Amino acid sequence: MCRFGRRAVLRVVFALPEAVASAEARRLQGFNRQPADRTLLLTWRGEHAESSARSDVRQGYLEVNETVRPRILKTFQSKEDADVGRSSMRYSFLMGNAHFCLVPRGRGWWTVRLFESFYAGCIPVLLSDDVELPFQEFLSWETFSVKWPMDRVDLGLYEHLQHLQQDEVKLERLHRMVREVACWFDYLQPMEASCSPYQGFLKLLALSTSRQVRDPPVLRRFWF
Repeated sequence: MCRFGRRAVLRVVFALPEAVASAEARRLQGFNRQPADRTLLLTWRGEHAESSARSDVRQGYLEVNETVRPRILKTFQSKEDADVGRSSMRYSFLMGNAHFCLVPRGRGWWTVRLFESFYAGCIPVLLSDDVELPFQEFLSWETFSVKWPMDRVDLGLYEHLQHLQQDEVKLERLHRMVREVACWFDYLQPMEASCSPYQGFLKLLALSTSRQVRDPPVLRRFWF
C-alpha cells in the first residue's frame, strides 16, 4: 500500500500465463493422447548452452549460467522411455505422447513450455527454482505438477518419475488434474467461458480487493 496525500493506491502484481500461438496450441491439442495410450515417460526438446545450432543461442544461455538443460541431456539421452534433445518439428507429437514434460528454465525463470504442456495434456515437471507461477492464489499447483530442484536433475529424478508412472492412482490423479486446470491457461477459450485466463485475471482482481485475501499463499519451493 502506497499513500499519496489522502489517496491510497493498492499495487498488485500478478503472474499471468503466457499465450501460446493459436496454430501451435491447436497442433498440441491434436496430439493430446489419452494417458493409457502414451508410450514415453518424459520428453524435453529445446536449445541450450551447448547447442550446436547458433553461437548467439549458446552465448545467450552461457551469459545467465544456465546449466539445467545440459544436465537433462546428460541424464536422459540414453533412456529408452525418454526423448530429449534439440528443438524438433516432432515436439508437439512427443509432448502428447509423454506422461511428463520437463520444463527447465531458459534464459529467464519463465518458459512457454509450461503452458504448452497443458495443451498437450502432459504433466509439467518444473525445473526452475525461483519461477513465479500464475494463478497460485486459487490453483493448487502441487496437485497437477512436479517441482524438482535444478541442481538435482540426475538419475534420482528419472527414478522418481518412473515410480510415479508405476503408481496408477497417483498418475491418474495427476493427469486428471492437468486436464481439469488446462482451461485456465487456454487463451483459445471464449471470453465468456467460466474457466479461462481472462476469468482467471478477473478472479485475481477480485481477490486482491477482498479483505479475505491480502497476500497470495506461499507455495513450497519444491514438491514431488
